[in-house]
Amino acid sequence: MKSRAASQGGRRYGGASASERRLERRSRLIRAAIALYGEQGYRHTTVTAVCRAAGLTPRYFYEAFANSEALLLATFGEVTQFVTQRVAAAADAAGGTPQDRLIALLTAYYDLLRDEPASARVFLSELSGIDPHVDELFERSMASFADLIAGTLVPTHVPGSIEPLCRAGAMHGLLAVARDWVARGCDEPVVRVVRTVEPFCRMLVSRAGDD
Repeated sequence: MKSRAASQGGRRYGGASASERRLERRSRLIRAAIALYGEQGYRHTTVTAVCRAAGLTPRYFYEAFANSEALLLATFGEVTQFVTQRVAAAADAAGGTPQDRLIALLTAYYDLLRDEPASARVFLSELSGIDPHVDELFERSMASFADLIAGTLVPTHVPGSIEPLCRAGAMHGLLAVARDWVARGCDEPVVRVVRTVEPFCRMLVSRAGDD
């Protein structure tokens, strides 16, 4: 008679079920992809290179992902979740006024871009121009990030309520500054970068057409 663990997750090797091993292999592929995208970009990274870096065969790649684009999307999701959790935690830990929380959030964001260059490249540039579905994912991610910033400034903010023009202007401004700063080797102090982008953030809680 099969054990309950075996019936739920397959045979166990080294204390891990088949489903746990699949998740671990998937995680290894994502970590390898983040590193390679950071070094050479998505378009110059092959499935073979990712498998080699992860220490896995192509069989396990296709067990986890349909193709390279699917891996890119999963990688972007992983990086986005990491960034969002870190900056939200920084804002919560800061307490104080909305201004204090905004400064903490932005400081954590730009610290991450400086300290995690591979993740920064995935978050800032690797999704651009792949295909319309990927572009849509990126825009949804930016909308969620905009809601996080707006909620930091106005605790009663309702997600999805930002004026489209305000969101577009604010987020494109934030990203343009981030991309330029990272491309120049993060040569300006974070505090100066934060001061530069603060006005963009305040656009998120204004209304298009306001004086």
